[in-house]
Amino acid sequence: MKKFHSNGKLLITGEYLVLDGALSLAVPCVYGQSLNFLNHNNPTLNWRSFDSNGSLWFESDFKYDSLDILKTSDSDTVNWIQKILKVASKISNKKIRGSISCYLDFPNNWGLGSSSTLLNNISQLFEIDPYELHFSTTNGSGYDIACASNNNPITYQLINKKPHSEMINWIPNYKDDIIFVFLNKKQKSNLEIKRFQRLKKDIEVVNKISTITENIIKSKTLENFENLINQHEEIMENHIGIETIKKKYFSDFKGSIKSLGAWGGDFVMATRYDKNYFFEKGYNTIFSFKELIKTSPLKIAS
Repeated sequence: MKKFHSNGKLLITGEYLVLDGALSLAVPCVYGQSLNFLNHNNPTLNWRSFDSNGSLWFESDFKYDSLDILKTSDSDTVNWIQKILKVASKISNKKIRGSISCYLDFPNNWGLGSSSTLLNNISQLFEIDPYELHFSTTNGSGYDIACASNNNPITYQLINKKPHSEMINWIPNYKDDIIFVFLNKKQKSNLEIKRFQRLKKDIEVVNKISTITENIIKSKTLENFENLINQHEEIMENHIGIETIKKKYFSDFKGSIKSLGAWGGDFVMATRYDKNYFFEKGYNTIFSFKELIKTSPLKIAS
């Protein structure tokens, strides 16, 4: 049996503008997705997907050579799976027969990368470049693919439309003041990206966000970090024309709040570690920095 695992992700800075070349800070998550593959001699490729509770939520069988659908439990999901498999098969020039089983570590609606972790796992199975599979099947920036295979925070940037990532030591000394709150307002990333792409590219805004990313990575104090978060939110509010999440839902919160990824959905990052504030407002899925973010100190060459 072949086994693969990919990390989930969060985009700390550069949401939307990462598509225009902004330098962004992204982090891999403790939660991800696993894929097991067992070869067999039947002329089929059998697919089973299990949720974070271990329950089967999707299944489908394909002809192994043509990837025609033989049967499925969900006609919408199967079209996405079939597309991935066909592109991966074409890129690799491989046809595989066997059983694929996928296991999510997190609820599908958390927005931590159920698609990107799947793409990365399939790329490993077919032994192909995950970015090639990603850009052939989605309209995203690819930062989530970089997180899938890195066990440390990264900087990510599209330079001449090519992905560039670098692992960094982003374990701020105020990390214990940071929490991540799930809003349970799932956004469809592909639709949000299409909406953003209708906006005029503004290189000045891109450069401002890149500078904020650099400064956040270097930030030594919580107060400076909060100031940079607030600047980032204000710039993005003016650029995309959407009210900040703090103004919209949490105007009386004492710390800073930042949207992560598509504005208005999934997780937000908050400072001052005030869990009770969010509990009282009905938000019960809250993580500390170390509970959610994968980090390990990097060795710096002397």
